[in-house]
Amino acid sequence: MNKTLVIATVFLIFSGTLASQTIIDASENDSSGIKTLEIRSQDFISVFLDCRGCDNNFIRQQIDFVKYVRDPTLGQVHLFINSQGTGSGGRAFSLSFIGKGEFEGINNKLTYTSLQTSTRDEERKGLNSIIKLGLVPYVAHTSIAEKLVVSISDVEFQQAPEKDNWNNWIFEIYGGINFEKETSKSALDLRYGFSADHITENWRIRLRPYFNYNRINFIRNEEEFQSILHRNGFYGRAVKSINSHWSVGLFNTMISSTYGNIDFGISLRPAIEYSFYPYKEALRKEVTLAYSAGFDRRNYMEETVFGKLAETLPNHALEFGVRIRQPWGSIRVELEGSQFLHDLSKNRLSFESDLSWRIYKGLSVNLRSEFDIVRDQLSLPAGDISVEDILLQQRQLATSYGVSVTFGVAYSFGSMYNSVVNTRL
Repeated sequence: MNKTLVIATVFLIFSGTLASQTIIDASENDSSGIKTLEIRSQDFISVFLDCRGCDNNFIRQQIDFVKYVRDPTLGQVHLFINSQGTGSGGRAFSLSFIGKGEFEGINNKLTYTSLQTSTRDEERKGLNSIIKLGLVPYVAHTSIAEKLVVSISDVEFQQAPEKDNWNNWIFEIYGGINFEKETSKSALDLRYGFSADHITENWRIRLRPYFNYNRINFIRNEEEFQSILHRNGFYGRAVKSINSHWSVGLFNTMISSTYGNIDFGISLRPAIEYSFYPYKEALRKEVTLAYSAGFDRRNYMEETVFGKLAETLPNHALEFGVRIRQPWGSIRVELEGSQFLHDLSKNRLSFESDLSWRIYKGLSVNLRSEFDIVRDQLSLPAGDISVEDILLQQRQLATSYGVSVTFGVAYSFGSMYNSVVNTRL
């Protein structure tokens, strides 16, 4: 089978300061192969690098034939990078090059996918090579273009089908321990578990048993107290894609929690979801509506305030979600309402939001909020709660609502084009 393999190699390596830059020149005959060339400041395109999960210092250090600006309104190119995990354990990067000013309308989209076996260094080097390739259409309009080298070669190859012995399953075993000791206090935290993930175009499956153990010993007035908490459980999910807008799923949880007064609980919930945008656009924008219905079966450690030691609770829930990430910032909004069907007055309404917004140049605001109307605490134990249990968070307390708000504002100003990377102490 004859195919054309296009290998675009961009040799644009510069170093130096303000007035001069050094570049690799194939025509140079000295032993170093490097000569100094004066480059006009206006020939260095300005780039706003917009990537949260990238090694930004490495990008700035290795790709130094552009100047980086601190605000998107100052850039000729807005480089917007999203990433998410792949089914094989790697990461898929989506790169959007958005031209501004004289480059208005010169836009480009590229992708890069790392492997599960890729080290962090291999991943960032692979990403850098794609970034360089995406910058070519802009650099080609400057005097630096004469130092741009692109090689194209024709090859014959036959691609053999790859055999995956694991059938797209990824497994992880984890564990951790934390121990603290003081004169009158000691604490031990243990956590361990296992996860199995299977991700294909049609299926998304996750199986995760987990175990958490917490012990605190303290001495007060020569009397020793001990608090032991555990939270063990299992989370399972199987989601099947129907088309680019619809999917169905089945969710299963099992839990044992001293804090929640649950000796053993199990739930099973079928669900259906509609995405207002095609799922392939989820990296940039996602608006979904999901409905689930099922049951909870609970055995309690102590009799509840409703006089129950065990019960089966049918329930349903409706969730609306918005997740958007654009050059101006990002927003996430989730609104969920749930009810127990045996008594509709036992319900909960939850609202969560995250907003990060660049208002103007270096000015940005961040807002995170959570609000819950709580009327479904059916597992609260009967009787009074001691002060020790309250201070040690040994038991869950009754509440009718919960509110959490975090607000932040930041303003950056100063040098527009300082791209120097210095990691010294």
